[in-house]
Amino acid sequence: MTQSMSPAWQPDASQLRVIETPLGGYHLVLAPPGCGKTQILTERIRRAHDQGIAYGDMLCLTFTNRAARGMRERIAQYIEGADLGQLYVGNIHRFCSRFLFEHHLVEAETSVIDDDDALSILARYQNEEESAIKQRHNRRREYAEIIQFAHFMHQIIHHHPRGLRLHPDCVSADDVRALKAICRAERREFTPDAMIHIYDHTDDYRDFIHGDAFDVGTQALAANTLRKMRYAHAYTAYCRQNKLIDFEDLLLLTYDALTVDNDYPHYRWIQVDEVQDLNAMQMAIIDLITDTAVTRGEGMVMYLGDAQQAIFSFMGAKSDTLALLRQRCGDHIYHLNINHRSPASLLAMTNHYAAEVLGVDRALLPTAQPSDAADCAEMRLIESPLIDSEYHDVAALARKLALADNRETTAIVVNSNYDADKVGEALHALDMPFFQVSGTDIFASVQVKTMLAHLNVLASETNFMAWARLLYGLGVFAAPASAREFMRKMLNRALLPSDFLLYDSTTYVQDFVAAVDADAPVVVFDTETTGLSVFDDDILQIAAVKMQHGRMVEGSSFVVHIQTERPIPEMLGDIPNPIIEERRHATLVGHAEALRQFVDYIGDCRLVGHNVEYDYQILVHNLSRYLPDVALPAHDRCIDTLKLLRLLHPELVSYRLDFFRRQHLFGLSEDNAHLADVDVEDTCRVMAHLYRRCREVIPEQQEFLDRAATRRAADMLRRNYRDLYVRAREQLYDHAPAGDSPAMVGQMRAVYDYLRQMGGDHAQPHKIDYVLSYIAHDIVDSSLAPSLAEQLQRHLMETNTLKESDLCGSDVLDERIFVSTIHKAKGLEFDNVIVFDVVDGRYPNYFTRDDEAQCAEDRRKLYVALTRARRRVYVAWSSGRIAYRGDRVVQYLSPFLLPVVRYFDSLS
Repeated sequence: MTQSMSPAWQPDASQLRVIETPLGGYHLVLAPPGCGKTQILTERIRRAHDQGIAYGDMLCLTFTNRAARGMRERIAQYIEGADLGQLYVGNIHRFCSRFLFEHHLVEAETSVIDDDDALSILARYQNEEESAIKQRHNRRREYAEIIQFAHFMHQIIHHHPRGLRLHPDCVSADDVRALKAICRAERREFTPDAMIHIYDHTDDYRDFIHGDAFDVGTQALAANTLRKMRYAHAYTAYCRQNKLIDFEDLLLLTYDALTVDNDYPHYRWIQVDEVQDLNAMQMAIIDLITDTAVTRGEGMVMYLGDAQQAIFSFMGAKSDTLALLRQRCGDHIYHLNINHRSPASLLAMTNHYAAEVLGVDRALLPTAQPSDAADCAEMRLIESPLIDSEYHDVAALARKLALADNRETTAIVVNSNYDADKVGEALHALDMPFFQVSGTDIFASVQVKTMLAHLNVLASETNFMAWARLLYGLGVFAAPASAREFMRKMLNRALLPSDFLLYDSTTYVQDFVAAVDADAPVVVFDTETTGLSVFDDDILQIAAVKMQHGRMVEGSSFVVHIQTERPIPEMLGDIPNPIIEERRHATLVGHAEALRQFVDYIGDCRLVGHNVEYDYQILVHNLSRYLPDVALPAHDRCIDTLKLLRLLHPELVSYRLDFFRRQHLFGLSEDNAHLADVDVEDTCRVMAHLYRRCREVIPEQQEFLDRAATRRAADMLRRNYRDLYVRAREQLYDHAPAGDSPAMVGQMRAVYDYLRQMGGDHAQPHKIDYVLSYIAHDIVDSSLAPSLAEQLQRHLMETNTLKESDLCGSDVLDERIFVSTIHKAKGLEFDNVIVFDVVDGRYPNYFTRDDEAQCAEDRRKLYVALTRARRRVYVAWSSGRIAYRGDRVVQYLSPFLLPVVRYFDSLS
C-alpha cells in the first residue's frame, strides 16, 4: 500500500513533469541547487510502484550515504508496503559490496578496508611509521599513487577499456619512458602484455636496469617505476592473502563479474542522483545492470545532476559525463526551474555567476519561488589586510551571527584542511563552540574504529579486520600492522582472539574434538520456522540425531512437526516451501508438547548445529512463550559447524548447506528439500569432515599457543577486553526497556569509557558524544529492533559507512557554527555561509591556473560554496600576503567573483 504525496508539499510544474515521466528509455534531469530533488525522487518511487514496477526491480543510486539516508527517511515517511525492503537505496560502492557477497563472487570472510588500512599495509612493507606518513602530505600522496597503480594494473590485466581506467594519471610520463626503455633493451614492443610481465617480475628487472643499455638517468627513472610496481604488487598480494578488498576493488570486481557473465539480476527502473560525480567505471556498472526492458518501453533510467556542481575530478569523475548523457537521452531532458530555497536576490547572484562564469544558458537557470515574504538575503564582502587577520575576522563574523540568532546555522567554507584548522583556532580563541568537518574524520579515529570493531566481532566472530583493529585499539599491539600479522597467524591455525576470551586453556576447535571424543553423545539438530525472527516466529519442525564418537547412534533420530497459528511462507526464495507439503502428511503436535519432547530428548547432551545460534535462540524464545518453566542447556555448550567451517575453510564463498549440495562438497549431494531432517543428515556429514580437519590442526594450534609472545598477547587481551566481550555476548538477545539508549550505542559507550580509562591520546570527546547521539537518534530505532542482535543486523553496515559530514543537519548537534571544506559541504545547506579567502591564487589555484580543466573545476567549486546559503553569503578575502622575504605583496579578489561583485556590499 502507498499513500499520496505529503499534503504539505505540492510540486511545481517542472517537478511534476519529472514525476509524471512515462516509462521507456533514458531520461536526464538537470537540477540546480535548491530545486527539491529529494521529494521528486521519493514521489517517483511511489508512482512507479503504483504502475506495477516491483520494488525489487527498482534501484535508487546516490553519490553519498547521507543522501541515501535522507531518501530512505522520506520513503519511510510517505510510502508503506511489506515489500518495501526489497527497494535498494544507497551509493554504488555499497551496491557493489552487496552484489559481490550475495552472488558469492568474493570469499564470505572478505573484509572491506578503508584508505587508512591501505596506507597501513604499505607502511608495513616500507618499514615506515604510519603516523609519520599521515603527517607528510607528499608521502601520503606517493602511497595513494602506489595503491592506484595496483588498481590500474588490475584493469590492464583484465583488459578494461581505456576510458574506464580509474586513475590513469598514476602512470606518469616518467613511468612510461622507463617502461619503454626496458622494452627497447629487451627488443620487444611496449604493450599491455609487456607491462604485465614487468609488473610480475620486478625483482628481475631491478637487476636488469643496471646493464649497459641504461644510462644513469634512465636507471633512476626505471628504479622509481619498478619500486612503485613492486609495492603495488605486494599490496595486491597482501590483500588477496588476507581476503581484503578496498573501495576501488568493489567497483573493479563487480565490473569483472558483469562483463564475464552477466546472468545476474537486472533492474528495469533506475534513478541515479548526482550523476555528474560518478566516474566512468560506475556509469559502466549501471549500464551493465540495466534491464533490456528500458529500451522496450517497459522500464526507464533517470539521471539527475548539475554540471555546475561537478567538483570531484580527483575521484575520477569526468566533466563530460552530462554531455554524453545528453546524447543518450535525446529529447528526454528536463530542467527543474524553481528554486525553493533561496531569496530572489541571492538566487539572482548565483544565477549571474552561473551564466557569466560557468557559461550556463540563462534560459536554463531557475527562478525563485514566488513569495509574499520580504527578501531577507544579504551579500557582503569582508576585506582583511592579511590572511592571519582574515582567520580572526571570519570567526568574529560567525560569532556575531550566532549571537544575533541562535536558531540559525553558519558555515565557514574553506578550500583546505589547513585553513579549516586555522579558522578553528580563531573560533576557539573567541570561546565559540563549532563543528568542524575537514581533515581526519572522527569516524576514522582509532577510538571510533575500535568501538565499531567491537560491534563487528559481535556480529561476525571471524572478522579479520575487526579483530585486528581491536587488538591495536585496545593496546595489545603497538601498531596496526603487528595486529594484522598476529591475526593472520591465528587464522592460519583456525584460532580466534575469542578463544582467549571464552577459554582459559583450550580453543573452540579443541573443544569440538573433545566433545566428539567424549563418551557422552551430542545432539545434532535443526529447525524449520515460520520466519527469521528468533523473537516472534514459531518453530514448525525440529529434527535431531545423536552422535557418539563421530557416529550416529542407531535409533536416535528425532522428528516432530508443530502446530502454529502463524502464516507459513509459500515460497523459499524461488522454490515452493517444501514444509507445506510435508505437513500435509505429518502429525502436528502442540507447541508445549513438542518442545517438551525435544528438551527431554536432549537431556544433558551438548547441542550441535549449522548456524546453531539461530536455532538455539528461536528454541529459547519458543520455550519462553509456550513452555516457560523449561530451559535448554547453557548456550556456551553449543557447537556451531558454521563457525568451524569459517575457521577451517575461509576460502569458501558461501557456507550454506544448499551451496555445499550444489557444489557436492563434504560428501553432500544436491537436494532441493529444505527440511530439518535433511539438514541434520548433511550437518552430520559436514561434522565428520570437520572432525578430521580439526585433529590435523590442533598440533599447530598448541605450538602457537605455547609461544611466550602468544601468551603475553592473550593475557593482555583478557585483561583489557574479556569482561566487555563476554558481557556483550550475554546481552545480544536481551530486550532493553523502552526509553533506554539503544543497545548498540551502549556497547560503543562501554568501549569508549574503557579506552578513556586506558589513557593516551583520544579524539575530541564532544565529537564522540555526537557520534553516539547521532546513532541513537538518527540511525537506530529501538522500537523496531529492541535487542543488540537485531540492531547489529539492521544497522551495522550503515554505521560502518558513516562520515563526519553525516552529522551536519542532525538535531543532535548543539553547535550552530560549522567549519567545512567545500567538498564536504556539498549537499549541505546553511542559513549563512562565509566563503573563506576568495582571492586570485586560490580561485583559480596559482599552481594550476594554466590548466583549463582545473580552472573550470575551481570555478565550479566557488559556485558550490556560494550556493550552500539559504539567506546570507559573505565572501572573505585578504588584500595582502607576506612574501618569502617578509615583504607585503598585494592580493586581489578572485577574477571569478568580479562578474557578480556588484551584488555584494562591503562589510564595515
